[in-house]
Amino acid sequence: MHRTIRTLLLMLATASVLSSACNKQKSKEEAEPTAVPSVVATPTQPPDPAPPPPATIAPPVQPPAAPVASAAAAKPESIKACCAALHKEESTASDKALYQNAADSCEAISKMVAAGKTKKAAALTQLRANIKGAKLPPGCE
Repeated sequence: MHRTIRTLLLMLATASVLSSACNKQKSKEEAEPTAVPSVVATPTQPPDPAPPPPATIAPPVQPPAAPVASAAAAKPESIKACCAALHKEESTASDKALYQNAADSCEAISKMVAAGKTKKAAALTQLRANIKGAKLPPGCE
């Protein structure tokens, strides 16, 4: 009987421990949802006001106007000296056909440069292409 009482007491103790553990756990679960604070957006301080505008505002500065060049006032570009140098070079060069072709096209290109339809730099580039990358004579600079 002694053993039966001990077993009975042990079972009661285990049951009470488990019961109290379940009660504690249950009370924690119930307490957590009520413990969560509700979030309410209440500003503690008013937002900072916008900075005041400066007392004086500087007027916008416009870039200086570019000078307008009129066709009559500007000196027209010319590649006539280059054409003359190409004609001279065609008689002395080893590849006469290239320089002759460049000299002939130079006359037509010269008229376009003088009229302002083509820039001098573009005309010289075309002449270099006509002589297939060979060096232009000294008058073509």
